[in-house]
Parts: sequence; C-alpha cells; structure tokens
Amino acid sequence: MYLRRPVLALLLLAGCVPAADPGADWLAMGDSILAWHRAEGGDIPGVAADAAGVTVSNRAVSGAWLTRDVARQDVDAPYEWLILTGGGNDLRPDCGTPREAEALDAIEAETARLIAARTGQGGRVALVGYYPVSVAGGPFAPCAEALEALGERQAALAAADPAVIFVDTAEVIDPADLSLYDPDLVHPSRPGATRIGALLAARIAAAE
Repeated sequence: MYLRRPVLALLLLAGCVPAADPGADWLAMGDSILAWHRAEGGDIPGVAADAAGVTVSNRAVSGAWLTRDVARQDVDAPYEWLILTGGGNDLRPDCGTPREAEALDAIEAETARLIAARTGQGGRVALVGYYPVSVAGGPFAPCAEALEALGERQAALAAADPAVIFVDTAEVIDPADLSLYDPDLVHPSRPGATRIGALLAARIAAAE
C-alpha cells in the first residue's frame, strides 16, 4: 500500500553499530525508528520477533543515513528476514530543494542494492515505511511530501519483487493519537512501537 498521509523521518547523531548475532533468525537494519526502545526491549524488531517466536539481531543506529551508513550494519549470515528502514535522514537536508529528486533516486538505488544482497542469499526483506506526522506537527513535517514519495518508491520496490514486502505503518499509527508518539513527535512511544511491531509480525507471517 502506498503512503497517502504525511510521514516523518529521523535525524539524530549516529552511534556505534550494535554487535551482530549471526545465529539470530532475523536481521534489522536502519535508523532510530527501529532502534528506539531497544534498551528496554520494546523496539519494533524485538516486538515483532517476540510475536513470531523467533530471534532478531537489531543493528539499527540512530542517525544512520541509508546511503552511507546502513550497509555497515549488514552481516554475512543467512538470516531468514531482513527488516529494513531508512532514508529519512538522507532526505532531511534536501527537502524542498532542487536536490530532493536526486536524494530520492540515491535512496531508492541503495535500497534496491541492499535488497538484492539479501535476496541473493535466499533471504527475504520487509521494508518498514515511516508513519504519519502527528496532528501536533513535528520537526520533520516540512519533509512530509518527500517522505511520502519515499514511501511510494519503497512500496513499488516491494511490489516488483516477491521476496520483498512493504509494511505501511500508517495502518496502525493514527496521527490524532498522540499517545502513539514519543514526546519529541519523531519517534514512536512504547505503545506505538508495539503496534508497529505487531503489524510487522503479521505481515511477515502472511508472506511466509
């Protein structure tokens, strides 16, 4: 499903990549959408893995750019599923400028490369889209149109490859429900992350 509502991105200082668990069933890569609540065990990939009864190695890093950082999170191991998000941080400097289209093209190309690297090993990929900006706004509301375009490109990549699914988080994040957002209006709250994790698990189960 294509994103039809404003969506939000992330822009935080990048940190160190968490240690890999090559024995896990799933691998998660991306930015702080997937990293948020990891310390307390409430991150989106962790919630999804718990629901599915599997293990996940979540290597997502806050502030990661898809085009320059996320590839370093990859692991040469035969994970069943790669959970992937990203591109918001890449777009942030170029939203509404002549460079926006070029940034979108670069994100799409790198996403396709990451997908091919994983599916080439027999794995599958779940692309997790960004959710809507809340009715209260947020720091990345000015990038809403660019991020919506990113979601459309992610959905198109998934539609073109039977080994890939697109998870439209707008299905479970109501922009009028501020309890689903962190106070920074960027990241998901624990309830928000739980909803997205449950959706992710359901979409993966339906695709298997």
